Amino acid sequence: MEAVKGEKTLVLGCASTGAKFTPGNHRNTGDVLLDEISTGATIKSSPLALIAEAEALYGMGCRYYHYHARNPRTREQSTSNDIYQEISRPLQRRCKDMLVSFGASRNGPEVRESIQRFGEWERISQSSLPLHLGGAHFVTLQAAVELQLMCEAERQYGDLPVDFIDSEGFSKVIAEYRPSDRLTTTDLETYSTSNGANYGRTSPLIQFEVYRNAVQARQRLGLFHEVEWVQFPRSYALTRYAVEHPEIRLGGSGQLNITLLFGFSPRLPFPKNYAEFKSVVDAAKRLEYDLAEPGVKKRQVTVTVGAAVLPSQAGEYFVPLDVGARRGQAACALSRLATYAAQPDSGVDVLRFGMEDTPYSVDTHGGLRLADNCDLAELVINELAANGVGVQTDHDVIFERMGSNWVKQSLFFEQRQLPLGQPRNSFPSPSLQSV
Repeated sequence: MEAVKGEKTLVLGCASTGAKFTPGNHRNTGDVLLDEISTGATIKSSPLALIAEAEALYGMGCRYYHYHARNPRTREQSTSNDIYQEISRPLQRRCKDMLVSFGASRNGPEVRESIQRFGEWERISQSSLPLHLGGAHFVTLQAAVELQLMCEAERQYGDLPVDFIDSEGFSKVIAEYRPSDRLTTTDLETYSTSNGANYGRTSPLIQFEVYRNAVQARQRLGLFHEVEWVQFPRSYALTRYAVEHPEIRLGGSGQLNITLLFGFSPRLPFPKNYAEFKSVVDAAKRLEYDLAEPGVKKRQVTVTVGAAVLPSQAGEYFVPLDVGARRGQAACALSRLATYAAQPDSGVDVLRFGMEDTPYSVDTHGGLRLADNCDLAELVINELAANGVGVQTDHDVIFERMGSNWVKQSLFFEQRQLPLGQPRNSFPSPSLQSV
């Protein structure tokens, strides 16, 4: 599917598996359809099935593939890098222009067991895999548990509203705040399945060290930076903190992709209208500039959007569209997301669909139906077409759009500064054990 010259285009992205909808994270309700969806009945876990599906998605125009490793036997989320590599290697061979993204291993019984045995780095160790050895172009370095940093900052400095995050006052927070080493049970308010928000015991200091080390790993590999926003403006505050903190420098290569998961939590609800949607996208784009130099673009920020709406909440969001070609017609959250992304001034680069976010479809009356990733791809492609928007499949255009040239420029500069190939900073080895 080639984009027509001059028309608006979006990169089509699939979040294929996710962490939330697993057998161990859901307590049965007795509603057969709801329980099937919530346990991930249509989410593929075997490598053969996943690669076959990815090839089908590639044929439909998908060029961004986001994956959370799952144990193919138990269907629970896993921290095993062998599983990540078993998906990435054939995906890179068979879908040569596909951008691969790994999720941050968030929670679930097998993830918690791995972290208890080996430490918090298990949650994000996939960030240190080289691309040619089964790594990914992107890894979401900031998901939910990392927000413990800003939760502690709020206790010290008070609420962190958007206008404060955009001010020099937040520079003072960045300079002064010191994460504590106090271990606590991480409890973050999210819309989730029964056990989907259980992140175990950790500390702000551990999360700071893991975040920093993951960013440094991406820098050394010359790979892209990516974060997810699940609470707004708290996620915005953490990203700004990481971008400008001298020990982290998120986006220091000149590129940062921000995935906005609308509906993930009460702090980032699915937008009631296009204006609410646009205000969050605009905040993400402001991270192209540092607080001290608002007129100097320091990095290219791209925006991916997803509709992370639980099946039990789907009916709440089956409401008339407020913009677009089908304005006034009732549409599900995913159709509304596609319509918002399709608007000329949306600021969106990647439109994300998939089993991680909405593992179901909605019929014309707002009722739930079983679906797979290909069903959802067809839905969003049709919605984009209705709004006159094409799916971008040109490899060079996509890599330019996603910030690859900014990364190249930064790395070439680094190489000339360090002609013998020595690392700029030695890799720190703090204790990263959580219990």
